[in-house]
Parts: sequence; C-alpha cells; structure tokens
Amino acid sequence: MKRKSKSRKKEQSKTTFTRRQFCEAGASALAMALVTAKSLASTGESGLTRVPGIPTLDELGTEWLDCSQLAHMPSLHNFHEMAACAPDLIGVNFLPGGQLYEDSGPRWYIYNTLPLCRMSVDGTAYDSMSCRWFAYQAVRRARTPDLEIETTNRLVMEDSAILWRVKLKNTSAAAKRIRLTIDADGVRRDVKGEVQLVARSQKFAMNAIYQFLDFPRESTGDPQVEWEFSLLPEQQREIRFFMKASAEDVEPQHAAPTSWFESEWIRAKKVWEDRWNSAFTPGNAFFSGNAPTLSTKDNAISEIYYRSVLTLLVLLRTNLWSDRTFITSGERAKGIVFYWDTSLFSTFFAMLEPKQMKEQIKLFLEEDPHEDAVIVFKTKRPASPESINTPKGWDLRGYAANDLSIFRLTWSYLSVTQDKEFLNEKIADQTVKERLQVLATDWKKLLRHPSDKLADYGEAPNLLECVPTYIHKVPSFNAANAWMMRECADVMDLAGNHKEASELRGESDEMVKAVMTLYEPGKGIWASVHRDGLRVEMRHCYDFATVGRFMAADLPPTVRKEMVEFVQRELIEEKWMRAQSMLDVAAANSDRPDHGPMGAYDAWPAVTVDAMCTLGYWKKAIPFLRRTRVAIYEGVYAQAHEFYGPRRREYDAPIRIAQREGCMRECTGGGAFAETIINTLFGYVPKLGRQLTLFEPNTPRGFAGELCHVRFGSDQFAIRSGNAGLHLRKEANGGSR
Repeated sequence: MKRKSKSRKKEQSKTTFTRRQFCEAGASALAMALVTAKSLASTGESGLTRVPGIPTLDELGTEWLDCSQLAHMPSLHNFHEMAACAPDLIGVNFLPGGQLYEDSGPRWYIYNTLPLCRMSVDGTAYDSMSCRWFAYQAVRRARTPDLEIETTNRLVMEDSAILWRVKLKNTSAAAKRIRLTIDADGVRRDVKGEVQLVARSQKFAMNAIYQFLDFPRESTGDPQVEWEFSLLPEQQREIRFFMKASAEDVEPQHAAPTSWFESEWIRAKKVWEDRWNSAFTPGNAFFSGNAPTLSTKDNAISEIYYRSVLTLLVLLRTNLWSDRTFITSGERAKGIVFYWDTSLFSTFFAMLEPKQMKEQIKLFLEEDPHEDAVIVFKTKRPASPESINTPKGWDLRGYAANDLSIFRLTWSYLSVTQDKEFLNEKIADQTVKERLQVLATDWKKLLRHPSDKLADYGEAPNLLECVPTYIHKVPSFNAANAWMMRECADVMDLAGNHKEASELRGESDEMVKAVMTLYEPGKGIWASVHRDGLRVEMRHCYDFATVGRFMAADLPPTVRKEMVEFVQRELIEEKWMRAQSMLDVAAANSDRPDHGPMGAYDAWPAVTVDAMCTLGYWKKAIPFLRRTRVAIYEGVYAQAHEFYGPRRREYDAPIRIAQREGCMRECTGGGAFAETIINTLFGYVPKLGRQLTLFEPNTPRGFAGELCHVRFGSDQFAIRSGNAGLHLRKEANGGSR
C-alpha cells in the first residue's frame, strides 16, 4: 500500500555549497551579511523576540562542566544530522547520513567519522578541561598558566558543514608570542587568498574539506595551516574555519567568503530559536500543532518540563520521508525510531505535531509488532517501512513493548485530536479500529499453552535486554494488556460494537486476576514465572511503573502502600533512581546503566513519579520529581543517567549521562517528563468521544502553576494547579489550524 507524504514548505531555505554560491558570493554576500548583522544588533544575535514565559535557549544552556567527570562530550544537532565533540579542543566526530558510533573504547566511543583536524599551541596539543552545551552550539575550553583557549562549534543549519571559532586570550602580565597550528591527514591548497586542507575518508568514500579564514601563514608544503601572532596582556585573537563534508571532489575555485561564514553562524542560532519559539505558539508556521506553555514559580519543575521538550527538538529531523520525525537517538543509523521510546511522549507528540504523528501511526499499524523493535525512516517514503533484521536470541518477538507502544500512540492521537474518522481509515486490509483490537489482544499469540492466562514475552533481549531473570511471564506487559483491552472496549462502545466491548472487559478482568498472582505480599515487588515453572522475585522499577499506572484501580490499598515503600526504600536516591534494586537477585549480572542497578533509563523516573501519583502518593512523588532536576546539568535528557565513582552505591552518589554499554547522549525517552507533567501534574488524560475532564481534579498536587494552550480537538484549554486541586477553562481564540 503506497501513500505520498506532502512536505511543508520550510521557513528557512537549506544552504548548500554550490559552485555558483562560492564563486559569485563576493561583495554582494559581504554586503548582505553586514546588513543582517546591523539589523540584528539591537535585539541580540538572532534578533528574535522572546516568547513570554518560555526560557531562552541560552538560559537552557549548561554551565561550565568539568570534562574529567563526563562520559559524553557536548553534541551538535541541526535538524538533519548529529555531531559529537571529541575530548580535545577542536575534534568533532561527524558522518553525515551515517551511523555515528561503531564501538566502545575504554572511555570514549570509537566513532565512525570523517578525518579529524588537530590543533596545537606552541607545539602542545590540549584536551578540553571544561565545556558547555547549548542546543545550537558547543563550547570547549582549556587553560594554561598564561593562556586561555576557547573553541566554539556550530553546525550549518540543515547541511553537512561545521563551523569553528577558536579564541586565544593572554592571561599573563606580559606580552606573549603564540604559534597556532592546525593539521589534518590530507593535502593543503591555497585558493585565491583562502587556505584549504582536504582529507579523504576511504572507508566512507567522503571528503572533509577544511577552509581557513583569518590569513594563516604562507604554505610550507605540509598539510597544515599556521598562525604566529603576539598578544598583549588580556588581549585575545580569534581564528575561524569550517569543514564541509562532500562525497564529491571539490575543485579549488569553490572557496567560500568570510561573509558566508558569518551569516551561517548567525543563522544557525536564529533557526534554532525560531523553531523553539514556534513549538509553543498556537497557529505557528512550522509545526502542525503546539506544545503547552508552562507558567510557574516552581523553578525545578519548570526546568524539567522545558528541557524535556528541548530534548525532542534536538532529535527532530526534517530530512526524512516525514519532515517532522523525532528519531530516537542521534548516534544510530539514520532514521531509526523505536516504537517504545516514541510512545513515552505520545500525548505531547499528538499536541505538537498531530499531522506527522498520524502519518507515522499509519506506518506503525502496518507492521507486525512481534518482529522488530524499530522502524527505519529513510529520506524517501517507502511503500512499507524497512525493518532491521531481528537479532539472534530475540525469540521472534521483537520488543515486548511493541503492542503497547503502537496502541498507546494511536490511542493518544485519537484522544488528543478527537479524530473519530481515523478509526474507519483502512490500514492494509483492516481499519484502524480493527488494528487496535488486534493490538489489545495480541497477547494471545504469546501464550505457550492453552491453559496459560499470562503472555510469555520471551527472553531478556525481548524485554529489558540486560536483566537475565526478567523474562517470560512478567507482570508489566500483562498489566498493560488489561489496560489496552479496557480502552479498546471504550472505542468499541463508541462505534456501537457493544458485544465486543463487553467481551474485552471480561477478558481484562481475568487478566488482572492473573497478574495479581505474580505479586509478592508484604514486599511491594512482583515475580516473573519462567518456562520451567521457576518463580523469581524481581525488584525492578518497570513493574511498579506499569502495574501502578495501568492497574491502579485494581490494587488494594495495602498493595499500593507496599509498592511505594519498595520504590522509596530500594530505588529512589537523592538525585536520580536505580532502575533495578541492588538487592535484586540478578543485580550483579544486570549492570547496564539504563535498566540495571547503577542508573536508570531517563524515562523511568518520570513514569515512576506518574505511577506514585496515580497510586495516591503525591506528597512522596513530587519532591522526588523536583530532585531529579540536578541530573540534567549536562543539557537535555539522554538514554540513561548513571551513578558513578567510588560512591556510586550511596544515596547521594554523583550522577551523569551514561556512555557504558552503548548508551546515547540524547534520547526521546526524555520526553516522558513533559508527558508526566501534562498527564499527571495537570491531570490531562483525554478520551476519544468524551468531553475533557481532568484526573482527580480535587486532589492538590503540591505544585502551583498553569498550563496554557493545551490542545484538545479543535479547542485549547488552560489548566491551573493550586491548593484546591485543578481548574480547567477553555481559552478564547485557541489558534488551532
């Protein structure tokens, strides 16, 4: 079945390095750059008016970070590609269109990358001592007793070029003579006053063309550039250059003017700021919807919310078949989207980008959820999405979360948009309504024997990947089956299929009873039942999060209390949480930062807070949510944060973005924090075909604030949280498109 995706006209034109651009830019480009700079001077670099109540990207940048304590250096994103800074001062790992990392070294990834340039000052190469991350740039710094070296990188917007600014400052009391050298493995060529180094990557059949401005010394024949200059005390000097990645040989006359560099430097930040502000503007020209705006004096929750949203924009790509695709992580092969991670911000997705979400759901519904964990979006829309071969050991069941993830995404889209007509749209040979029923009852395909009541979700790679005992009949996804059948029953009732609805509710009640047989009374934990009949206690946050969310109304008060006590006693720490208790029987064999005892996948604290609140323990959940703010000091949310160092088993252990075991620097799972704030703190849990009501509106959250521009159908609402609970009001002129 083929469909065509109609791309929206972009508000910024893509900049490419063409012969005409390089050869004809000259004085006209310089004049244009000067006019642009003059027009922006009064309002800052981007010239953008700040949207009231929304933090700026500069405010969401990090402080100076100690590089010796980091596992990941800062990243760069331009809505097409990701680059990752190396530990030195100018190395940037970059492979346009490819998979950025290949393997793990002792500390840093071994990146698939174009040739890296190298820099030395007076014959010495320096590693970065400190760094800062911003959505639009990365900054690195090193200091000697008499010199400060600072480098800043930006990616050219939606292109395959990197910009560098290198600043050197004399911090001594005497004048200093400095020799700065930059080299790369390749050849040097001087083109009409401009200097280039061209390095060839045979492995990736791609050239890295470095062009240097600011008048380096005459060529010595070596593949390097060099500057010599004197600096008075407190005086500084700046060197600018850029690298263009190209699969084709670039002829010498393709030198770009300095004016191009300056205009692209400004544009990189401006486009980022435009899109950031567009995300919160109803009726904006970029997204088909908008994100809610959070207004509160609670600085911790405000920062958590806006960094969660920023995480998703960092991973937004405009050059795949869907021009608004949230990839799961930047380092993976181009276009990879995990169903599971995407489902963790499903409500937010439906608010911000309902148009493209609907197109993605159509693709998701075409797939067999028991095959693969991911879907791969290419630059052109295929007739049916390509998939990755299932690795050995996956028992042909893909990720156990796939049924739930695809169902939840579809359910959220329907609930937020109130698009009832979508239920009757055909996906291959079934309607969306029929596909939802298939997903809600797909667990029956996973029964090992006719007498079984619980689905068997396969081996560790099908579930948490690293926990050897978290296998086969687990409570988490079986509890999710109960929820899916109940929600599907509501859809069936809406469509007039009351008999199917009644049958689904009956099966859901039976599933709840079966799940309850896995509870360990008095301990607050759950067990898995292996195929040989062995029952194994599991002390993992995911059972708490899923059972707590999807079966809260079925749990006796004693069970609720014991579950929360377990989480507080064994998982929650001062700054973050452990996905798995250190007391779990498999803890020693599960040490991966996202699902093991020494850290947590970044969505787990958010869904844990959601479950604690749903179970009625608001006063314990909200303070923990606030405390997690300190974990995001490196920028935005990652695949996992880990406890590290000699005190990593302690309550107040230091925390950082994890790199071990292939953990990525950014991941869309971080969108779960925005989801929890919207769904739980503000009670926004819409249902298809019903008026908007809030979850437990009379329950005070222990949090004061207002969420504005909350999309529901064609209307927008504001939700206020205060001492008396929640208050809902419809906004006038909501700006829906």
